Amino acid sequence: MSDSWTDISAAWLQEQIKAHPEMSREELRKWCSKNYPFHQRSGWAYKAWLKALRAYFNPQAVPQKRAGRIEPSAAELEARGQQRLLP
Repeated sequence: MSDSWTDISAAWLQEQIKAHPEMSREELRKWCSKNYPFHQRSGWAYKAWLKALRAYFNPQAVPQKRAGRIEPSAAELEARGQQRLLP
């Protein structure tokens, strides 16, 4: 079984973090953006790479998951007229 694009992207990001300990988070993010590891900035590979960057540099932007499903925010549920189910 081969690795997913997300796994490959996360591994690439970890390599960059280890290779550049002197960089601040902001500098590292710019460097990673300039050195995109795949061919085209489109498709599944690009989406997975963006997901890996968000998970490291902006973890609060990564949606919460519940039982493998993305959990809508309280504001979104309220807008739909629904309530959040208790775990």
